[in-house]
Amino acid sequence: MMLTRPDRLSKVIFLDIDGVLNCQRTSNPRHLPYIIDDALLARLRQLVDRTDASVVLSSTWRYDPAGIFSAKRYGIPFIDVIPDLPHEPRRKEILQWLQEHPEVTRYIVIDDEDDDLDRLPLFQPSSRTGLTEEIVAGAADYLNGKTDKDMRSNRFVRVLQNLNAVFKGHPG
Repeated sequence: MMLTRPDRLSKVIFLDIDGVLNCQRTSNPRHLPYIIDDALLARLRQLVDRTDASVVLSSTWRYDPAGIFSAKRYGIPFIDVIPDLPHEPRRKEILQWLQEHPEVTRYIVIDDEDDDLDRLPLFQPSSRTGLTEEIVAGAADYLNGKTDKDMRSNRFVRVLQNLNAVFKGHPG
């Protein structure tokens, strides 16, 4: 489902939405299932501008036409979505997408959960706050080759997230 294809794809942001571009503090008076926080989206756009990276949706929003419609309506600047591999961790879906795009030289994953993403460069905001300026700065430094340090939650939090994913199954 490639939306637009840049001439040269070298940097990619694999983007989760819930907990990243919306959070527990995001206003949602109508209780819509697909909602974006304008301030958090502005931070994502700042990251894209600072790095000239392309965005690929790794969010569960990619499964639902209403989710894709909402992502477009809010103006999330994504060019593609990762494949759906049922009963597989998101890591495998991302790695398959990367295998099909050898032109990518640098990439990150922005996700509030660690869906078996231990070997990938994960920038992990809290679902309480969503994408922070600190994570944007760290992600920009990583994508621009200034560091190889990612920003993930501590090991204990990630183990609990992975156990939760095992018990609830792979939602995507």
